[in-house]
Parts: sequence; C-alpha cells; structure tokens
Amino acid sequence: MTIDATTHPLTAAAFARMDADEHIERILRMDAIWAGIRTRVATGQQMAVPQVWSELTPTHYAATARTSCWQGDLVYAGSGLGLLHAYEMARLGWRVLVFDRGEVGCVHREWNISRSELQVLVDGGGWTWAELDGVIMNEYQDGLVRFYRKNEAVTLHLPEVLNIALDAGALLALARQKLATLGVDIRDFKTLDAVHVSTDAQQPALVRVCGTDGTVQTYMARVIVDGMGTVSPLSLQRFAGRPYAGVCPTVGTVATGFVEGEAPELHDRRVGDILLTVSDAQRTQQYMWEGFPGRGDELTIYLFYYDTLIRGKPLGRPTPNLLDLFEDYFALLETYKPSNGAAHHHKPVYGYIPARHSLQRNEAPLLRAVLPIGDAAAQQSPLTFCGFGSHVRNLRRTTGMLDAVLRVNLEQSDALQLVSPFQINVSLNWVFSRFMQPWGEADADVNQLQHHFMAVLERYGTTFATRFFRDEMRWSDYHKMILGMFVAYLPIVGIAGRVLGWHTIQWIADYLRFTWAGALAAAGRMVGVTTLERMAADLPVRWRLRLLALVGEWRVMGWDR
Repeated sequence: MTIDATTHPLTAAAFARMDADEHIERILRMDAIWAGIRTRVATGQQMAVPQVWSELTPTHYAATARTSCWQGDLVYAGSGLGLLHAYEMARLGWRVLVFDRGEVGCVHREWNISRSELQVLVDGGGWTWAELDGVIMNEYQDGLVRFYRKNEAVTLHLPEVLNIALDAGALLALARQKLATLGVDIRDFKTLDAVHVSTDAQQPALVRVCGTDGTVQTYMARVIVDGMGTVSPLSLQRFAGRPYAGVCPTVGTVATGFVEGEAPELHDRRVGDILLTVSDAQRTQQYMWEGFPGRGDELTIYLFYYDTLIRGKPLGRPTPNLLDLFEDYFALLETYKPSNGAAHHHKPVYGYIPARHSLQRNEAPLLRAVLPIGDAAAQQSPLTFCGFGSHVRNLRRTTGMLDAVLRVNLEQSDALQLVSPFQINVSLNWVFSRFMQPWGEADADVNQLQHHFMAVLERYGTTFATRFFRDEMRWSDYHKMILGMFVAYLPIVGIAGRVLGWHTIQWIADYLRFTWAGALAAAGRMVGVTTLERMAADLPVRWRLRLLALVGEWRVMGWDR
C-alpha cells in the first residue's frame, strides 16, 4: 500500500524517505477501525463486531480440542508489553506460548519511564540494572510541562517523570531472548482467528491462529492473555465495539538534525518535553507535543490530541485520523523544534492510545478465560496515557495475582477480574482530560485554563506535581488541586458545567467512590498493610484474593504509607 501524494504529500514523501511502507497498512487499518467506532458511538448505531470469542458445547469443544498442537497454561496474543508479563509468568514456572501477527517483539512506539518505576523490574529478580542500562538511550536532568501563552507561560519542572528513554525494540529483543532461555514457545506471524471455551468451565480455552501461508494451528491454555492493543478484536467484542472512552491519536518520528541549545524551543539532550503546546487550537483540536531525546542527537517526537467517545454527540467537523495527523506533524514540526530544513526522519511512531473513563475495575465482564493487558485493558491514566509506565509499575502486582488465581484454579471465574492494573486515583483523571479538548469558540481556551492549572501545581511544589503525573495522586492532593483552581481561576466553575454537562453527575458519583476508597485505605494503614496481608492467609480463597488485590492497589498508588 502507498499513501496518496495528492492528499498527504508531506507524509508520502517522508514515508518514502524513511522506507516505511510496511507501516502504511497498519496505519490505514487503525484509522478504518477508529472511524467506524467513533461514527457508530456518536450516532448510537449498533456496532457489528466479529464474534472472535465463543462458547462451545462439550461435543463441539472436544472435536476442536483434538486439533490442538500445543498445550500449556498461558497463551499471550500480541507481543508488546505482553513480553514482559510473559517473562515474569514463565519465571514463576508456568508453561507459556507467545504469538504475534508480526515478528514477536516488534513495536511502533518508543517508551519513557522514571528510574523508580523501572526499579520494579529489578526488584522482581528477573532483570539487572546492567541489562537495563544497555537499553537506556538517555536519562534527562529535567522534564518540562508547559502550555502556550503569548505573554507568559508557567513551566513545570519534573526531573523524575518519564526521564529515562528506553530503546523499546532492544528491551523486547532482550525479553525474547530471556523467554527462549526459559523454554517459552514463540510463534511469529500468527494472527488470531478465534478463541473457544467450553460450557464445561473445567476445560481450558482453545486459541486458533492463522499463519501467513494460510495454515491453521490450535493452542490449548488455561488463560489467554490479550495484549493485542487498542483495536484488539477480543476487546471490541467484550465492549460491543466500544473498547475505550478516551483516546489520544498519536503520531511522530524518531528524527535527528534539530538545532541544539538551551533555549526552550531548541533541542536540549538533557531535557524531555513531557507535555507542551506551542500554539492555540488548530483544526478544532488542541495539538500537544512531546519530545524525548534518545541516543546521540536523536529525538523521538509525538504530536497528539485528546478525543472522547460520547454517545449521541454530533460528530461536527471530522477530527484528524493518523494519516491526517501525520500530514500536520510534518507541516508543523518546525514550530515545535526548528531544524532549518535539516531534520532527518528515521522511523515513524504512532497509535491510538486509549483509556477508560470509569472508577470501576472492569466496566464490562471479562470474556471467560481471557485476561486483557496493556492497551487492550485501557486502564492507564486518561490524562498522561503512560501505558508503559503503568504496565511496569503494576507488573509484580498483576503477575502475582495471576499466579495466585492459577494456583487455586479460579482462572475461569470472576476472580480473574482481580488481575488488573486498575488504580482508582488514575481513573478519576478522566475529568482533567476533558479540559484538554476545546469546548468553546475561543482557540485559546485550553491553553488559558491549563496555564492556571499548571500554576496551581507549581505552587504546591515539585513533589506534589510529580505524584500527579506519575499516577500517585492522593485523596488530599485531589482536593488541593480542585480548591486551588477555584481560587486561582473562578471562571472554572462555569467552564466545568459547560464541559462536563450531565457528566457532572458521573463526577459526583466517582468522587464519592474515590472518597470511600481513600477512607478504606486510611483504615488499612491504621491496621497495617503487612498485618492485612498476614490476615489474608486465613481467609476463604475468594476473600483472600480480593484483599490481596486491594492491598496491591494501595502499594502501587503509594496509599500504603
């Protein structure tokens, strides 16, 4: 496939120079799926979703099971973040198979994280800092958050947020080697065709895959781990075609040749741009930029905007899809980082980064024997969209819970829903993400409001702001931010009513649940989190799992201390 040079001339030329034709089909497929989801949600149409997962009678199940060529505990569909998860489960002794529609371990985004979050991999015992140092491309002295303002702009300095740039491809290649050493089965170029479970819940699940040559294979496993990303067919089926509520269409490149210097608009290898705007709204969207220096003078740049799926909301003017956004990216790049025409693009990065807007651990019941992870679960922050950081931060928690569920043979029950990276403090951030989208006639609305919000965070200090951007927000933090905005910018009251509308009721309900969760964590601290974990050992198995899941969530959020 090729890009139409008459409608997207800059993109067509850039992709040709990058020799990136293999990415075009994937981008067009993502755009087509997103367009269908967005149109049908807005118009209230029933979505036609392929039924990839199905339940078979014992007779039909037995006939299908006879064709299986592999039997084990866990099959991982998709091999991005799932490789890190698969490695931890293999280390715990479970029999694992990983397959992907492409080559296992390939990614089309780069990853950033903080050192304290990366420490989780080392603490788990499966990784060493010597190994991780080999895939760290850069570690910054500072990270910036700034919203465009003609006369002045508040700049947040966050030196411990997303300050390590990782070579995602190298990290996953190393993970693949580690999996092979443990005897894990790795199957390249296999596309998911179907998942079958039996009406007899004692039977394992069956996964049917197709190879590029048309051959079909069937794998048998206790749990299918869905790591197929934003448009996973299993997630589409689970949510009846609406797999997320918020999304950031994101494009960019890994590039070199930018003018270097310490001025805010220049490329400084010691500084990461976490969240920046350089102009007011364009094409009805407030465009955001990120820039993360890599090896040498490499710079990974992202352009994105926030969007939501709102049932019954008129579509209005079309929003840019990935291909449109790439065209704007190449047209506007010099306004973000000047290169005087010398920029050289090495590879594209892109995706629809999703999030759910809910304080429920799972808005829809899981498909039996299917566990979503990463973008397929869409449970990272709806504000910062740090999927990699969320996955790593919660890795020991999710693999430990899955190990516990498997050991008591409850993988085909509702206990599997407890194996989740859900954080109640993160889910509440859906409210903040709504104010990242233009809501009125003035193009400066988003920047003006966020300027005041950044001033509030700056006033409370770097540690406070770092907790917010690293998904460690406390109950008391939330109130300081809300009350601080009322004091700093009183028009927020009217704006909130206009932006949220009837969703204000949802916010009130979510706030009450958030408050209850904060009170429960406070009571847990009074008893002692370690004491609660010891007490869990004497509880019936389902209550034990629920308590351990709750304590694990507190630990990740920092609510255990």
